[in-house]
Amino acid sequence: MITSNKSLFLLCCLLLLLSNVSLNAQTDDDVEGFLKTGKACYRRGKLNEAALEFENVLIIDRSNFQARIWLAQIYIDKKDYTNARKLLIEASLQAPDHPRVKELQKLLGNAGKTVKPDLVDPIIAETIAGIASATKHREYGLVIPENKVIEENLEKRLLVKSDQAFNEKKEILDNIEKNKEEAKARFDKHFAIENSQLAPVFDIYRNQGLSAALDKYYELLMKDPTLASKDDKGLIDDGNKVYSIRFADNPNDLETRYYYGTLQYINGLYEEAETVLKPFRKNPGKYAARLAPFFDGLDKWQEQEKMRLAELKYEEEQRQEREAKEKEKAEAENNDVWAKIKNKSNQKGSNKNTDLAKEDKTQAAASHTEGYKLYKKGKLDEAIAKYEEALSKDGNNPEYNYHLGLAWMDKGFAGDTEAYDKAVSYYQKTINAAPKSKLAEEAKSMIDGIQQTKQSLGEK
Repeated sequence: MITSNKSLFLLCCLLLLLSNVSLNAQTDDDVEGFLKTGKACYRRGKLNEAALEFENVLIIDRSNFQARIWLAQIYIDKKDYTNARKLLIEASLQAPDHPRVKELQKLLGNAGKTVKPDLVDPIIAETIAGIASATKHREYGLVIPENKVIEENLEKRLLVKSDQAFNEKKEILDNIEKNKEEAKARFDKHFAIENSQLAPVFDIYRNQGLSAALDKYYELLMKDPTLASKDDKGLIDDGNKVYSIRFADNPNDLETRYYYGTLQYINGLYEEAETVLKPFRKNPGKYAARLAPFFDGLDKWQEQEKMRLAELKYEEEQRQEREAKEKEKAEAENNDVWAKIKNKSNQKGSNKNTDLAKEDKTQAAASHTEGYKLYKKGKLDEAIAKYEEALSKDGNNPEYNYHLGLAWMDKGFAGDTEAYDKAVSYYQKTINAAPKSKLAEEAKSMIDGIQQTKQSLGEK
């Protein structure tokens, strides 16, 4: 849309009335100076000072893309997403495909949301207000000589154009005041002191920077550890960001190592803090006094850690001792089961099936007798073969099944764990064949013994 002629005329008249000086072109050195200072402030974690430098550039050169992008980044860091989004919309009008624009849009999230910028840009508004008040000082104290502002036509100054813009002089002044009030509110909100005990820390952070603020914070914290629960307004987070990067780049820098190590201590990462600060134990240099309370804390932590490890070691030894006793008890019970098996193996019981032919019974009995002799000699495989031969003639004989179960059980004790399952199957056949007999009771006892044995071996 094109700004109306009436609007253009009114704004130009206003600018001419408010300013009797001519606006000359800004030199590249001035802009580069502000950009350089702004970037340096940002790297030191001084976001507000950096923002002022980049705003200074935009006053001088409203179309400066670098300043707009850096200022958008700062707004995102400060979680001022509304103003960050407005700046990114303006930047996208200049360079929609620029990688930095896309990166910040992605970081901001929901960048496509429609936002209607104010009709009067805050930077232009403050410039006009500064001229109107015959002062060269902006709201935040930056000095912008009028002859340093690049002269631009109205359409270039206003990134968002409207046919209804600047219809009246009063509308312009009202918007100027509104933007000044909003800027001041944001400024006051950021620097509002929420806890009077940490007020000196925040004051030093604003005026002297991150390192000095951390020193003061450490001093207060060592005197009153409860201050750790108070809102530090992002001081520790800023320190972590700045010094983690610096330490990764140059771990040999003593100042960086000091602040990175002490921040790890404040974060509760004592092992990491001890590792980073260890070189200072032999040669603390100028950091001796400042490191003393940190080393005292780390020494106490190490003593507590030794006690904790000693307790863990003692508990582990007690656990191993309990396991050894339980294993010994289980082995004793297994040996007792084996003794019962040997004793019961000499007890014979027969409950022959009268339905079988006499010859088969005789052959079965003979095979069983041979198997039992072989079993007593420890020839388990041969005994098992004879028992199976006997059962082929008299399969429901509880005694034959019981003795075959004993043989397979011995195989299990010899190391063949699969033999236990076969022993259980023959004991079960014994129970099924003569459920009320003494052999059935013994078979049940043997099954219980096998289950206990398997459990002691870690099997289910």
